[in-house]
Amino acid sequence: MKVLMIEPGKAPYEAELDGSLKSMQEAVGGGIEGYYPYAEPVAIVCNDEGKINGLPLNRAIYNQDGEMVEIMAGTFFIAGLGEESFADLPDYFMEQFKEQFRYPEKFYRLAGEIVAVKQPLLLEEKQQPAPVMEETGGDDIRLDESMDLAFDLDEFFRQNSGAYADLHTDSHAEKERMADELLSGDTGKIRMRLAAFEREEHMEGETAPLLERISSYEKEYGISAYSIYQLDMSDNADNLRFMSLDWLERKGLSVDRDHYQMVYAMQREPGETLEDIYRRFNIDHPEDFRGHSLSVSDVVVLHESGADTAWYVDSIGFKELPDFSGAGAPEAKRDVSVREQLDNARKQAAQAGPKAPDKKPREPERS
Repeated sequence: MKVLMIEPGKAPYEAELDGSLKSMQEAVGGGIEGYYPYAEPVAIVCNDEGKINGLPLNRAIYNQDGEMVEIMAGTFFIAGLGEESFADLPDYFMEQFKEQFRYPEKFYRLAGEIVAVKQPLLLEEKQQPAPVMEETGGDDIRLDESMDLAFDLDEFFRQNSGAYADLHTDSHAEKERMADELLSGDTGKIRMRLAAFEREEHMEGETAPLLERISSYEKEYGISAYSIYQLDMSDNADNLRFMSLDWLERKGLSVDRDHYQMVYAMQREPGETLEDIYRRFNIDHPEDFRGHSLSVSDVVVLHESGADTAWYVDSIGFKELPDFSGAGAPEAKRDVSVREQLDNARKQAAQAGPKAPDKKPREPERS
């Protein structure tokens, strides 16, 4: 019988059982119980005393409205339904539930509710079961820091963008979503959101304090990420596109951060090199990546342990860019945003407003 096995802390995988009661009991480590939360003809087969025996919490189950209705404890498998018993899980359901349960989950208590946070599939974690729900001091501190940063991010977006406030009316839900991203180490999504916000709201430079806090968070919790920058579509960048660094230097040109925009950011896998990143974004890039395949003139910024280093994609290999603004420059220049320019102009206009003419000559000031 072909089933989909789902263990705590691991990605789902296909397995073959002989269909006997004994084989199913061995698969879940005890007596079995069928659970039928889905409209599809499938069953979740789990240990019937998993929670009672304190088995590690595994995955959350949600209803059609996205509400958590159950948390599975211990190993379980998904099987198809035959006329009288469990059967092979069809291939199309196999792929569907592989994707649904792809990431291990860890569970936290947040505002009196249980929150499931997806965990990255790190190499060292693939063979380690996820721990039982815990409330250790370290986890509590990280949870508090994640919520504080998520709160400030949401407030920043909400105060500076009416479109954001209209789109995300539930402030609490957005704060929890960003806190989940931080807890799972997926700071790349937040970096992308900040970059898009700068462009759309013309607030270049104003996200710098939040980016610094994200870098500090990454350093504190050992998170590595990277961002991909590509030349914008302005006419000023046309003669720079796809040119090697040697060519730029011969022409007396430099790599100017102002000509670039971030097009993607994501978590960096352990041991992932620049060459690995190049291959990924040429051969098997993420589905939500909207830039062109990684090419000469692009820049990859590595965010590691709170420090940023920028690398130019050259005709052969990569070359470091120590002065790429915002990525390793000792004193990165902060551009004045359009909003600040308007505010400054209004202040200057107010200070230079029309004055009533003097009715008599002014006496010379005293020294």
